[in-house]
Amino acid sequence: MCGIAGIINGGSKGELERMALVQAHRGPDDAGVAWFPERSSGLAHRRLSIIDLSAAAHQPMQNASGRRWITFNGEIYNYLDLRAELERNGFRFRSSSDTEVVLAAYDCWGPECVRRFNGMFALGIYDDERHELFIARDHLGVKPLYYSQQGSRFLFASEAKALFEVDGMARSVEPDAVISSLLLLWVPEPKTGFTDVLKLPAGHYAYFRDGNLSVTCYWDLPVHDHAGEKERSEEEYVEELRELLERAVRRQMLADVPVGAFLSGGLDSSLIVALMRRVTNGTISTYTISFSERDKQLEAMPDDARFAAIIARTFGTDHHEIEATPESTALLPMLLDHLDDPVADGAAINTYLIAKAARERGTVVLLNGMGGDEVFGGYRKQLAALLIDRYRHLPGPVRAAIAAVASWLPVSIGDHGLRPVRWAKRFLRSADLDPLEAFMYGFAYFKPEEMRSLLMPPYNDIPFESMYPVRTYHEAAVRVGDLGLMDQMTYLDQKIFLPGLNLLYSDKAAMAASVESRPPLVDVELVEFAARLPARYKINERVQKYLLKRAAEAYLPHEVIYRPKAAFGTPLRAWMQHELAGNVRTAFTSPGPELKRFISSKLPLRLLDEHQSGQEDHAHSLWGLYAMAVWLGNQTQGR
Repeated sequence: MCGIAGIINGGSKGELERMALVQAHRGPDDAGVAWFPERSSGLAHRRLSIIDLSAAAHQPMQNASGRRWITFNGEIYNYLDLRAELERNGFRFRSSSDTEVVLAAYDCWGPECVRRFNGMFALGIYDDERHELFIARDHLGVKPLYYSQQGSRFLFASEAKALFEVDGMARSVEPDAVISSLLLLWVPEPKTGFTDVLKLPAGHYAYFRDGNLSVTCYWDLPVHDHAGEKERSEEEYVEELRELLERAVRRQMLADVPVGAFLSGGLDSSLIVALMRRVTNGTISTYTISFSERDKQLEAMPDDARFAAIIARTFGTDHHEIEATPESTALLPMLLDHLDDPVADGAAINTYLIAKAARERGTVVLLNGMGGDEVFGGYRKQLAALLIDRYRHLPGPVRAAIAAVASWLPVSIGDHGLRPVRWAKRFLRSADLDPLEAFMYGFAYFKPEEMRSLLMPPYNDIPFESMYPVRTYHEAAVRVGDLGLMDQMTYLDQKIFLPGLNLLYSDKAAMAASVESRPPLVDVELVEFAARLPARYKINERVQKYLLKRAAEAYLPHEVIYRPKAAFGTPLRAWMQHELAGNVRTAFTSPGPELKRFISSKLPLRLLDEHQSGQEDHAHSLWGLYAMAVWLGNQTQGR
């Protein structure tokens, strides 16, 4: 919806205005600053008008008493219900915006108001009388919120780049972020790409007063012990899930501007479109990414565009296909600047291209299927971890023979990708690990010994188990140590992977084109329901997202529900085999100063040779290395 920023105890109005201006893409419709010179403090806002397009919804917004001001990013989908309750408590409203309801809710219920919100949000409320700041972020972390504290000064914004508009903010690279991005292609929260910048974690709020920051967790994913619970029938679960899905989509259709949808042709996005059609008889614009025949062939990827077209015809949408070409990789420097952190997921390119096309056609809000895999058990890494336990019971000679055959087989022959071989090699990299460890980091893009040869001193001396992303997973796993493997995996995916990667890039890449993306499948009621499900309703034998598929049978064609899973990605293997190979080789034969500080070029160049030979699949590792080279170059230029 918007871009927000704030300075407490230091800085100037001009710096605050620059913090807002650098986020103008998040809010091209309006801008505002509330500055308190005697406090050297203030709030700023860039507005993307979604609900109440009038001037009455201008921000920063002041409460009725004049004491508090708010800068708000996001949407509160149940704001009309909250507004009615607040009106019964004596509050009167001047606008029809959800922002004014959020401010009144804080006046009425204090910080606990955030527990009552159903939506996505990042906000700052400044109390001029008490000189204190309240900040909060939504339950699952759909909306980003960065901050930095230097002594008694506190800065916050929707994007990290805004913080560097303030004098004295050092743009120094965080080594743990480099290590994380190499290992995972993204950075777990609360760390970011920068040493002096953190994210407020999802489901948290904080106060900054008297130079001190106090952070409180107001929501966590429910940890559910099924022991002794009365068993419900499968049909009861299916019916409740359908009710929750319809309610979530109906809520998130709320807008005073056109609402469309990302449509990959997979289960999640197709289900969202089907449910949108139940809400409205009006025009629904849908957008999907397509690729050339050559790229699809080498990637060995399903034809998403064909399935998307089936859904578009079934539900009568105004459908648009946008082709991603190798030339689309030229967007990488710009997108990495928008992403702030070193996030190497090619899906950000897809998201941006779709959002840009949607904006050009007048669609300002896009619903997406993000979160379905994390919430309902849709990732191959989850299934693989369950299968590892069975694989380890095979006799040793049998496992050795399987590994030998897999190592000999190529992942592609000419321009034809061999997806089963690719999957087998990936699986075998982790097959000797404990299943939970295999899930947490066994499917990382580099093994411990590879990290030692990849990193430069002193970072190559860090023990693998002490590396920041590995520690993060282990620390989070403690809370769910008594649960079954399936519940452990979905908890960790929703707490770490979802906000750290998928929600981050889907927000940032869409907002780069001034489009708001909304993920109904991470509606907090839906997420809490899924957390209570017995594990077999997520992965049943080898059927992933079992209950979600059962629920979808009321809305979608069978061939769409039970089609092979396809990632919302780009054909990196094809591009790395051809057009991108030269870029990678140049980046690591002539590395810049920041790249040389962290990474040795020997391993990347060897991986590139192996990938181009077709014997091994290193596409994502090489993409991560290339993205890191570009991101580090961006930071050098930004100083």
